[in-house]
Amino acid sequence: MSLLRDIEWEPCLLEPRPDPELSDRLKKRFGRVSPSTHYFAPCAELSESIAALNGLLLVRVNVDQDLLDKVGVVVSQDNSCRYCYAIQRAMMFAVGVSDEKLRRLAHEVHTGDLTDRERAAIEFTRRVSRANPLPRRDEARRLEDAGFTDMQVKEIASIVAINVFFNRLSTLPALPPGRMEALPDRWYVKLARPLLGRFIEGMRRPMNPTKLDSSEVEGPFSTVVLATNGLPLARELRRLIDVLLSDGALSRRSKALVFAVVGRALGCEYSVEEGTRIAIESGMNPGSIDEALDHLVSEELSEKEKQVLGLARETVWYQPAPIQRRARQVRDELTTPEFIECIVAASTANMVCRLGAVAVDRP
Repeated sequence: MSLLRDIEWEPCLLEPRPDPELSDRLKKRFGRVSPSTHYFAPCAELSESIAALNGLLLVRVNVDQDLLDKVGVVVSQDNSCRYCYAIQRAMMFAVGVSDEKLRRLAHEVHTGDLTDRERAAIEFTRRVSRANPLPRRDEARRLEDAGFTDMQVKEIASIVAINVFFNRLSTLPALPPGRMEALPDRWYVKLARPLLGRFIEGMRRPMNPTKLDSSEVEGPFSTVVLATNGLPLARELRRLIDVLLSDGALSRRSKALVFAVVGRALGCEYSVEEGTRIAIESGMNPGSIDEALDHLVSEELSEKEKQVLGLARETVWYQPAPIQRRARQVRDELTTPEFIECIVAASTANMVCRLGAVAVDRP
């Protein structure tokens, strides 16, 4: 297995801008600050939601860690994300997983050297990750025949969807992977490996089921949010969507249209309907919305919105370097906060659509 270092990767499109107040808040809440935080700091509320989602990749509720590791490897490879894979490799190195063992792990998920139960989970993982076409809810139910409970199926889909989110959030702005790729080879990292391993294992922990409060069950995309109720994702997804779909650097309708455009490309009618509903509530004519979804143009769309929607549609399936060059063109037409909101909206829309595999019945 390639360690993904040979994948073409453009120079980073964002400048890190440390925000001491944000960093202090994140340290108090999560005990650490992710290396990517400083790139998204100009949008502090979104950055905090991103940090919360990042922490969810390290916890589990109903599924064993070994299977979740396999799921993460599959999604990172499917989406060719050097940055995410570099972080995954560094963390697995810290807990004692060598490159050779990581290669064997990837080999297993590609050659089928798995139990029937694991094979069913990995096949479902690939279907959700690749979304070509987007799997139906009844495909998720088939995992129950392989011995998974309903909540275990939802947890697998949730981990896939969160990985899909971060693959795009890291790839679109071309976050630099070099430092993380080199980290396991540093002498001082090898020396500190036992301490790092204990620290990482402390974060990779089982977590008790969590339930949404009554105030959290309503809001945009509530069907998807409620489908994950019982998992820690539900609360953080609710917060992320609420923050994202408020008026910010980009308008509420612009970001709602991103969900609709990604939903149309993936065949997720639920996302199309929700995005359309919000855009209409924001004052857009239904006919203009249909035109925008079909052709990415409309008299009601601003030039910035056309750029944002065009990039959003390309985030469904992509190769890293070409999508990064396209993102650079869009970034040059936007302010930094607008660009950050654009890529967070596209990443979130891809996550929400894939969660539809366990949330929404489709024909």
